[in-house]
Amino acid sequence: MKEKKELDPNRKAAYRRSRIFAAVLTYSAGILALACMIGIVVAVLMLNFGTNSERRDLILYILAGAFAGGTVLFALCTVLFSKYMNAAAARELDFRERLDGEESFFVGEGTLLTFGEKGVTLHSEDGKRETLFVPYEETRYISICTRRSPKEKGNWCVAIEMPVKYLSKKRDAAGDGEKVLVQADAKDRLYEALKKHGLELLGEERNDGKQTKKFTRVKKFSLPNRRKRKNALIMIVAGAVVAVASVFVGIYWSPSVGALAGAVGCVLLFRGILNYVRAKAVFGVYEEGIFWRESNGAERLFLKWEDIKEVSIGEQNGYPVLIFRCSYGRYAIPAVEGAYESIKELKKEKCTTEN
Repeated sequence: MKEKKELDPNRKAAYRRSRIFAAVLTYSAGILALACMIGIVVAVLMLNFGTNSERRDLILYILAGAFAGGTVLFALCTVLFSKYMNAAAARELDFRERLDGEESFFVGEGTLLTFGEKGVTLHSEDGKRETLFVPYEETRYISICTRRSPKEKGNWCVAIEMPVKYLSKKRDAAGDGEKVLVQADAKDRLYEALKKHGLELLGEERNDGKQTKKFTRVKKFSLPNRRKRKNALIMIVAGAVVAVASVFVGIYWSPSVGALAGAVGCVLLFRGILNYVRAKAVFGVYEEGIFWRESNGAERLFLKWEDIKEVSIGEQNGYPVLIFRCSYGRYAIPAVEGAYESIKELKKEKCTTEN
């Protein structure tokens, strides 16, 4: 392993600049792709407004083709730059960890966990907060794959479980049985540290991440979001009104203004339709586990049956929820009608008496 002294602290700023540069490239390419998409709509609409002439139409066709090519090019650049941005962020984070030590890993914003001779130490990156020590015999290490879709591939991490009394300011008041989990990104240095200190790694065994196997769905449930669908309908109506009005504006007033208004109307219309279709949560029961996607798409998870220890029905904020208890945490998902019965048919041994 490399020693901490071999790393040049001045390179930290260079890693940060690389990450920021990658982010600027990513967002700039995304904005240009969107601008080109709008340009296509404007060019097409202008072909239908104003006085027709071969030269004018030729220019608009060329512009539409150029905008179409630009959309494809900048969309591709956005994908590539986003991968570069993620890689740059990972390199910067790893370098900051190694500046602290080869056996140091981030487990939160500005918080590092360092393996020592007899236990792990939690401390802040800047050294301003209190240092906390937890002996190895009171910790547990769990390998977890966070999946956002029903397939084998996901993001690997290691959860470190420890008594909450070591982290609580009121340590005497914390219960002896209360546990807390902190999470570190899975990397070879971490696995080497666990092996070096003779620590057992529980949970799912890490694979090479190249599996493309699709899971088998048994049943799918939808839960429409009425508020979001109402907002989507308003956007659809507004887009349709603007699109229709743009025709009259283009004919009786200004073709350019009409084309711009038509582009705005089309964007609103298609965006509203897309939002309406997506304004629903999805719950799926699979032979390999369960899938949940929130109506906004931000929260997505797939839990394998191997990770799920127990399934029950409970209540949260006055609404029924399905509770999935895993060795590393508890998940509460809105209880869609018929979902619990489907789970019971497939995995009766994991279902408990409803609460």
